Amino acid sequence: MPTPLLFASFAPKTLEPNLSIGNKFIRLLEKLDLASTVSGRRVAIKMHLGGGGGFSTIHPFFVRKLVRAVKDAGAAEVFVTDLYRDTVDAIDRGYTEEVFGCPIVPVCNEKDDNFRTFPVEPPFLTMDRIELGTPILEADVLLDFSHVKGHGVCGFGGASKNLSMGTVTDKMRQILHSLEGGLVWDEEKCIHCNACVENCPNHAMKFEDGKLDVFYHNCKFCQHCALICPVKAVHMTAGGYLDFQRGMAMTSAKLLENFPGDRKLFINMLMDTTIFCDCWSMTTPRLIPDIGILAGRDIVAIEQATLDLIDSAPLIPGALPANWDLDPDESKHLFERIHHKDPYAVVKYLAELGCGSREYVLNEVE
Repeated sequence: MPTPLLFASFAPKTLEPNLSIGNKFIRLLEKLDLASTVSGRRVAIKMHLGGGGGFSTIHPFFVRKLVRAVKDAGAAEVFVTDLYRDTVDAIDRGYTEEVFGCPIVPVCNEKDDNFRTFPVEPPFLTMDRIELGTPILEADVLLDFSHVKGHGVCGFGGASKNLSMGTVTDKMRQILHSLEGGLVWDEEKCIHCNACVENCPNHAMKFEDGKLDVFYHNCKFCQHCALICPVKAVHMTAGGYLDFQRGMAMTSAKLLENFPGDRKLFINMLMDTTIFCDCWSMTTPRLIPDIGILAGRDIVAIEQATLDLIDSAPLIPGALPANWDLDPDESKHLFERIHHKDPYAVVKYLAELGCGSREYVLNEVE
């Protein structure tokens, strides 16, 4: 049976204020039956607070309305949480306890030592454990509140990435990023002619301390480096980015294990959808028109629906950075045409891990 999801379209049918996305969001929250989930319980709202000069994160208006709705539904305690480093300058995006109506609590702490470790047996490549922040594990309810955007390494960032990369220690983030790959460099063969770096159309490569460093956010697996290397010191392995997506899915799944089915909710904001992650210290133009808001209790269904809705939206002319190449194959998802990585892979892995169903039905909130 398809999973029911609530959907509030950004575009109103008429210009009545009651049909604006802000008012639709309030009605969407009413339809979620929050009381059955949060009444008498501690609720952690996980969102990404952004960083640097970026401002395309979730507008404080929506956070405040969400916190108020959770409180009105009888929650014993509510807090917003994110990585410590992103809580420090959250005020720059209008994020404060006074604005939200609840505390902002770091996922770990300043020393990054407030976490629990879950062994990965057998290890997945270099990933032998998962380190999750204690404060979010001590909550009774998890509310995953995500701003959806593109991502250079995994295609897109939504509900799963908000959890897997935003509820862990800095060391765990390093472990996950170490799974990035797809290019193999043979140091013994390399003659350091710099041909690979100079001919990378995406400026994804450099030599640092004599070692080849690949920035996979920019890498599009075009194979220019492998093809131009005179001594074949660079070659490509199939789908290297998929390991990163699988690692993220495993991390999200482990966190979700700590919350029974009726104690987790997912809200994806399909607005200000930009090409890069909100952790970049800048905001770029929107790629597509604002779509709306999705909500439900199944992370797989909501991620699937998110990607489907984005793929049906038109690319805004001039939205891509100058000289950015777009794959001409229109059968591919928009994010794959931009970043050359299949964004549906993480959805597939989450489904394989038993986190939900890819079948869904949208119930529109008028």
